Amino acid sequence: MRNCWYADNRDLVKWSVLMHLAIMNSASYILQIAYFQECSFAKVELDTEEKVIPEEVQKHLRDIRNIENFSSAIKVRVFNKVIEDRRRYLLEAKEFISRYAAEGRCILFLDPDTGLEPTNPNLKHVLKKEADEFWKSLKIGDVLVLYQHQTNRNGKPWQESKRMEFEEAIGAPKGSVKVGRGPKLAKDVVLFYAIKA
Repeated sequence: MRNCWYADNRDLVKWSVLMHLAIMNSASYILQIAYFQECSFAKVELDTEEKVIPEEVQKHLRDIRNIENFSSAIKVRVFNKVIEDRRRYLLEAKEFISRYAAEGRCILFLDPDTGLEPTNPNLKHVLKKEADEFWKSLKIGDVLVLYQHQTNRNGKPWQESKRMEFEEAIGAPKGSVKVGRGPKLAKDVVLFYAIKA
């Protein structure tokens, strides 16, 4: 996830689905693994002079950790280390998750820029083996959620094939991965989720 895209319509879909899942599953926490990457912001102009966006403005409008201040009985915690080394990132993310293991059920939200790995993955994707590692780290009753952006732009169906790939990646029983979406807000994203049984 990039901070320059924080708080758009996709976030309305993401956080609405996550809150509903947390309520439905009596979760105490939503733990976001942000697959974070920094953005550089364009400058504003005062007459002809360019000025950077003030840090206070960026923190208020584009700080992905702002969701931790969400007013709810369900607590949100964000793992927002910049992803550079995948192996180290996975280890640190799993350590972050383990801090909340005794606190009750959790929704573990994998939030990359685009979703599950394609043929040639990069840091914008969750690798299938990473999804499996996160799945294995969950307790019974916890929920694993994956942000998935539309995989192609040529009009072909994409959601079901990606849902099945995610299901296979985590070794979940056939048909157990479900879909959360908000097509009237952002028709190009879905959230795949599975409850650990």
